[in-house]
Amino acid sequence: MKKTILFAAVLAMVSVATKAASDVAVSETEISTTQTAEEPEYKDVNTDQAILESHKPLYHAPAPDAEKDFKYWAAAVGSRLKITGYAQGGYEAIFNNGSDNSNTFAMRRVILMVGANITPEFFAFFMHDFKSGNMQEYYMEYRPCKALNFRLGQSKNEFSMENPMSPTVVDLVAPMTQGVFWLNGSDPLMSNGSGRDIGFTVYGDVLGGKLRYVAQVVNGGQINTADKNNQKNVIGKLEYKFMPNLRIGVSGVLGHGYSVAYSKYNPTLYNKDTKEGQTYRQNRWAVSGEWKSKKTGTDYYRNRCITVRGEVLGGMDGDVHSFGGYVSSSIPVYKQLDVVATVDNFNYNTRIGCQQTNFAGGVQLWLHTKCRLQLQYTYCALSSTHRAHLNKGNHSRIDAQVQVAF
Repeated sequence: MKKTILFAAVLAMVSVATKAASDVAVSETEISTTQTAEEPEYKDVNTDQAILESHKPLYHAPAPDAEKDFKYWAAAVGSRLKITGYAQGGYEAIFNNGSDNSNTFAMRRVILMVGANITPEFFAFFMHDFKSGNMQEYYMEYRPCKALNFRLGQSKNEFSMENPMSPTVVDLVAPMTQGVFWLNGSDPLMSNGSGRDIGFTVYGDVLGGKLRYVAQVVNGGQINTADKNNQKNVIGKLEYKFMPNLRIGVSGVLGHGYSVAYSKYNPTLYNKDTKEGQTYRQNRWAVSGEWKSKKTGTDYYRNRCITVRGEVLGGMDGDVHSFGGYVSSSIPVYKQLDVVATVDNFNYNTRIGCQQTNFAGGVQLWLHTKCRLQLQYTYCALSSTHRAHLNKGNHSRIDAQVQVAF
């Protein structure tokens, strides 16, 4: 069934692109010029969509006076389609002070992305993860200008700076830090570890590209499902480039969640006997910053630079507050070899002090554009309350990962 849905979605994109090509026959130069002028600024956003759009189309656009044969229509469709993907997998070992140690080879994700420029203003995006078997993202965008763009469908939440970023460019193998991962849905109450949701988004770049704004109205639940209550979540973000390589941002969420599973950190919001499926207040905030020693675009293989990113963020679920932050950096040391380091602290319940601090360090070797080898060691220090909740002590882990992309 999932394969059928996947095939149908891609086929729909192709058919719509074919229809658009028959209605609007323009030259390759005209298409390229129009799209370059109208597409939003993606150079430093580093989302999966930005990575897709940095690729060339499958084919060059046919000349308007060319014979309308099979080659013409194949080129017409191919000139509007972009396809890319990546896979991440490797080895992980967890050491729990001599007890319950584990190690395994694991494939984390196998992603295929398809984008269709239906017209210069209408764009469709589709992402499927073959590892989980789930459709991750699928949406349509109307992009009349850089300052005003509309999106309808399922995509990543824009809360925090890190969550919308592609796993192919973040420093950690995990890949997300604790607070970003938790507050964007991995909390068992939400059980949405993908950091995505279905809804409507408005975004754009203004003030000569220095200020980027995003506003989202989403269900506030799990991916690929209908809303389980009548409440909607509102997500807002502002990012300002004080310098070409320095951006500072604030983001927040106002809304309500719907508990679908029990959480040790917030036990009153879900009880399978009496309180299953409660609607509860769900607010978040974040202050973020990122500095690069030079522009990279989406190519860290050729554009070598120092990167430092950090965020302070917090949330409220019912009457339980959470708070934390992280600083992460990658520094080139020799050719395509980087040293990476992250300090990541998060308190899952500030009232009782369920706190964990992760110290991560390692290296990454860029083999090609978006292809790299990663090796990291992480030490996890837990507060006494957190140890009691998890029934485990301080622990460490080693992660080795291969990332390939096309």
